[in-house]
Amino acid sequence: MSDYINGIDTFKELYTDHFQAVWGFCNSYLKDKEQAMDATQEAFFKLYERLNDSYTKQNAVAFIYITAKNICMDILRRNKFTIEDAEKLKEELPSEDSFLEEIATQEMIRCVHAAISQLSGRSLEIATLALEGKSNSEIATILGISLNSVKSLKKGMYTQLRKIIGHKYIILFFACISLKKFT
Repeated sequence: MSDYINGIDTFKELYTDHFQAVWGFCNSYLKDKEQAMDATQEAFFKLYERLNDSYTKQNAVAFIYITAKNICMDILRRNKFTIEDAEKLKEELPSEDSFLEEIATQEMIRCVHAAISQLSGRSLEIATLALEGKSNSEIATILGISLNSVKSLKKGMYTQLRKIIGHKYIILFFACISLKKFT
């Protein structure tokens, strides 16, 4: 992937790589899947309207998240009608720190999903079930294998993930399991 946006193919790549993460980001603000989908689509549309070859991919991703946040804020404001509701809205709106934290969370989830998609066979099945919050014994029952087989296969899966995303990033996988934010 080059650093600069160079046409519709690069936009499609950005869309494919980041749509789910931006949708999760919007859904964390709006708590409504349909409104989050609309906000996400609008953010990507605004990027597409303004896109030119002077944008780097990092600029484009930052633009998408900032635009998505602003769209979500507008939606939240439109959904509130009374002064009392407006005061509550001020308290409910995420802080700048939580905004950055949510971006980091969604990007972490995106990276882990990308790594897991490179797994195959039982490793992929076990990773998927683990991300759904299933215990080792539940995974064993679902896959029809012994508990020791699950443990052994998980060990192999972690080795594969380390090779894909690096030793220091394997913690992302465990963090994602604990977050249980996958949909």
